[in-house]
Amino acid sequence: MLGYSGMWHSLTRRIVEAGLAFLLILPSTVALAETLREQAISYRMQGYEAQRRGDHVDALTLYRKAAALDPTYPTPLNDAGVILEEQGRLDEAEQAYRQALTLNPNYLEAHANVAMLYERSGKKEQAVYHWMKRYQLGDPYDPWTARAEERLVALGVLKTYPGMKGKLYTRRRVVEQEFQTQAKSLEEFHAVTEEHPDWP
Repeated sequence: MLGYSGMWHSLTRRIVEAGLAFLLILPSTVALAETLREQAISYRMQGYEAQRRGDHVDALTLYRKAAALDPTYPTPLNDAGVILEEQGRLDEAEQAYRQALTLNPNYLEAHANVAMLYERSGKKEQAVYHWMKRYQLGDPYDPWTARAEERLVALGVLKTYPGMKGKLYTRRRVVEQEFQTQAKSLEEFHAVTEEHPDWP
C-alpha cells in the first residue's frame, strides 16, 4: 500500500504526463484547424468563381463544403444565402444569413442581405433592425453605409426613432465636406501646375 507521499508523487506524475500529452496534441489540433480554414477558404473562392460564371449549382455545393469544413467561417453561409435567395428559396436564404450573423454579429454584408430579404418579404421591423446594424457598423466612406441610410429613411425610421435624423445625416455631411475639400485641393494643384509648366 502506498503512503501519502507515494500517492502524492503518483498523482503529480500523472498530472505532468497528462499536461505533456496535451501540449503535444495542442499544436497538431491548431495546425489541423488552420488547414481546415485554408481548405474552406479555397472552396469558398472556387464557389465564388462558379457563381460569377453563372453556375449556381456548383457554387452552392462549394459554399456548403466550405461551411462544413470550417463551421466558424461565416462568409460561405452568406454567399449561399445570396444564391438561395436568387433561386426563390427565401426561408433557406434567411436561415443562411442568420447563421452567418450568429457566427459574426458584425458581418456587414449579411446584415445588408438579410435586410433586403426582409424588406422584399414585407417584414419591415426586421429589415429596419438589420439596416440599422449595417448603418451603425459601416464605414462612412462605404457606399453600402449610404445605401443603408437611404433604406432607413425610405422605411420611415426618422418618424419611428425621433432624434435619429442628426445621426443619419451627420455622416453624410462629413463625407461630403471631405470630398469638397479634396476637390478644392485638386483644383488648386492644377492651377499651380498650369502656372508653372516647367515643374517636374
